[in-house]
Amino acid sequence: MLRVSFSTMTAARAAMNALEAYGYRAEQSGRDVVTDCPTLLAIPVIQKRVGFAAIERLDLSGGLSAEPTAEFFAPPPASLRPQGSGLTA
Repeated sequence: MLRVSFSTMTAARAAMNALEAYGYRAEQSGRDVVTDCPTLLAIPVIQKRVGFAAIERLDLSGGLSAEPTAEFFAPPPASLRPQGSGLTA
C-alpha cells in the first residue's frame, strides 16, 4: 500500500481520480490518499496529474508498519538560499 499526503484536498482528489482511472483502488481521507497502485506507477501518475510540489509526505508502507517515509518541504525563498561558492565553469 502507498499513502500520499497532499498539500490540499483538491490535489488529493485529483490524484485519487487519476489512480482510479488506471484501474487501481484509491481511498481519500482528507488530504491523504491510500492506494494499492505499485509505487513505480503511482509516482509518475501523481507527478503528471498534480505535480510533486503538492506532495507533503510519501509513506511507502501505507501506514501499516514503521517503514521509512519521505517528507517534502517547499524550497526556501530566494533571499534565504546560499549565493553560491563563487566558482564558475
